[in-house]
Amino acid sequence: MLSYSLIIFCITLLINPILCYIPETRIGHNSVIIHNQLLVFGGWKMETNTSTYEMFYLDLTKPFDSKNQSWDLIREGNLPVYTYYSAAVADTLDDDIIYLIGGYRINITTNENDYSNVVYMYNYSNTKWTAPKVDNAPPRQEIMGTIDNKGIVYIFGGNNMTNFTMGRLYNDMQIFNVTTMIWSKLSIIHNLPSPSCAYTATMMTNGIIVYLGGVEVVNENYTSRLESNYLSMKTIRLFDTLKSEWSQMNVTGGDDIAPRVYHTSVLTTDGYIILFGGVGRNNTPVSTKLAILDTNKDIYEWTIPSSSDSSPHLYAHTANLYGNYMIVTFGRDTDNKDLNSQIYLFDVTHYTWVTTYTPPPIITKSSSKALAIGLGVGGGIFLVILVSIGVTFFKRHRHTPILKISGSDSII
Repeated sequence: MLSYSLIIFCITLLINPILCYIPETRIGHNSVIIHNQLLVFGGWKMETNTSTYEMFYLDLTKPFDSKNQSWDLIREGNLPVYTYYSAAVADTLDDDIIYLIGGYRINITTNENDYSNVVYMYNYSNTKWTAPKVDNAPPRQEIMGTIDNKGIVYIFGGNNMTNFTMGRLYNDMQIFNVTTMIWSKLSIIHNLPSPSCAYTATMMTNGIIVYLGGVEVVNENYTSRLESNYLSMKTIRLFDTLKSEWSQMNVTGGDDIAPRVYHTSVLTTDGYIILFGGVGRNNTPVSTKLAILDTNKDIYEWTIPSSSDSSPHLYAHTANLYGNYMIVTFGRDTDNKDLNSQIYLFDVTHYTWVTTYTPPPIITKSSSKALAIGLGVGGGIFLVILVSIGVTFFKRHRHTPILKISGSDSII
């Protein structure tokens, strides 16, 4: 007969691979927050020169330390292809769905380039990836996607390098309607920016997308970042999704921010864009690690907070905003010439780097449902009490005349 200790040991061996998952370091991955979880998937492992396909998550309802997190592997969440430098967006109409668009794609079986499906869809409830039928979607890499509250995804430009030897940059605006699964290109001829990739895209509450940094080329041929122009952070490209129009803003005041690629940006609730990381020409560290772009002014303005240098020089990482924290994961550390394995936390309320994460109060659908049920039950009980009082009152006074008309035996 097996002893209890042996049984417990065997159960521990089965559970540990899930509870004690240690992800490999990577660059060019994706991270999306859904259902209070930070999902990370894909990316390129520079040390082994291979791509990845696993999916894992960090529970944002629990506190953690930036150097000691508990990642969980999603056992059935493996991507259908190896991918990196792609775009990932959470559906604004269905909070169970994530879309993975473009990027460098490699077939898991043949290890060859595979651009047969540009769009993949992940369902959080059943942890499955599927390839919906989406016609006319061109393969693009080194892109970032944004989605509005109507379920329209916007993809600007990007690179198309399908054979790893040469590529082409684009300056078109592609849109993907997640409701109809229709992919199309907007017909725009005025104020078009130069062909570009490796930028960041931030959707504002007023429907304007702010594009920061990246590289551009004049003749569209793209063979190397070294031969391209790094876009000035003083020249900001704006796309109005309501009018389908491009414009450009020249930032004149504030601090100077060095050009960069493979950086990140997040939007705070009070209208500030936090720019972090990136790398300069020849893979050199950028002079400013973190900067704040004030979009509340008529002319945007850059500022560098005093605590901006408390983190390493990272690029090809990801950054997500949740509660009061910007959560930075993985990427390459140009200070140590190594891949980053820890999480960095930036407190967007006090503009400072911190080492501990405290989850904000969370109202889930289940708790909202429970509240609604509670209110319904409470209201029902209250109604029963009122009816009971009314019945008792009626019984006590049903034989008592309320009004007697003079000269008549009638009782009203």
